[in-house]
Amino acid sequence: MKLILRLVSLAALFATGTRSEAALVDCRPPEAARFVVFLSEPEFTPTAFSKREEMLRFFNRLQEYLDQRRDSEMAGIKAVDFRVARCEKRVPAIDGHDFTNDVVRNLYDRGVVVEIWGTLDAKQQGGNRVSPTAQINYLLVPIKRGIVAGSEKVPGVHRFNYPDAEIVATDFVDLVSNMDLHAFVATAIGVMAFDGEDFALAHEMLCKAGSQLSRTEKRLALKAETKPQSEGIQQLRAFLRDLAGKAIAEARKKPSAAVPTFARLLEPGNPCSAQEAPK
Repeated sequence: MKLILRLVSLAALFATGTRSEAALVDCRPPEAARFVVFLSEPEFTPTAFSKREEMLRFFNRLQEYLDQRRDSEMAGIKAVDFRVARCEKRVPAIDGHDFTNDVVRNLYDRGVVVEIWGTLDAKQQGGNRVSPTAQINYLLVPIKRGIVAGSEKVPGVHRFNYPDAEIVATDFVDLVSNMDLHAFVATAIGVMAFDGEDFALAHEMLCKAGSQLSRTEKRLALKAETKPQSEGIQQLRAFLRDLAGKAIAEARKKPSAAVPTFARLLEPGNPCSAQEAPK
C-alpha cells in the first residue's frame, strides 16, 4: 500500500511538467546565424514552478542570458556567429529517443550544433524556492550525426545532474548556464566547422573545448557514480585533440601563401599547445 501511495505521489509531483507535445515542434533562432543552439522547454516539478507561466518567465530569461553571452564562461566563444533559439513546446523525451537519425540529420542541415533539454526540481522553504536541481541533457548534433570520421565512436548525448562538486547555484539560470554547456557548444561548433572546411575556426574551437572539458572530466571522475561519464568525456577530448591535429594538416594543404598562421606555428601531433596551461 505504501508503495502504491508513493507512486501516486510521484505521478502527482511531475504532473505539472509532463510533456505537452509528443512531436518535436519546429524552432527558430531570433535571428539567422551560422550556428544555432536549441534551448528546448524543460519539464519541471510543482516545487520548481507552481505553474507553466512561471516556468516560461524563467525560460525567457535563460534564453536571453545565453543568447546575449552574459555568462563569463561564454566569453571564449563570444565572437562566433551563433544564436540560441527559444524552443517553446519542444519537449524532447528525457531519454532522448526522439532524436532519430532523420531528426539529427535535419538539425545538422540547419546548422544546429547543440540541443539542451531536461528536468528542473527544487525544494520549498517558507514559501520560497530553495535548493534548485537540474538534470540536463546535451545533444551534440555533429557528433551524433557521425559525418566526421571518428565521431561515430564518441558519445553524442550526455546527461548530467546539477548541482555537483563545481557547478552550484541558487538560481536555475546559473545552474543551466554552466561550463559544461559552453564546452559542448565549442565542441560542436568545432566539429561542424571542420566538416565545412573552416579549419581555422575548427582548430580554435576544438582546442578551446578540449581545455574546458578537462575540468568536466576531472570533476566527474571524483565520484564512482559519475566515473563512466568522465570516461565518456575523456573519449570526447581525445577525439577533439585528434581532429584539431587534422585541422592543422588540412590547412597546410592550401597554397603556401594562404596557409593560416595557426597551421604554420603548430604541429598536428601537438595541436593545442598554445591553449594548454603548463603542467
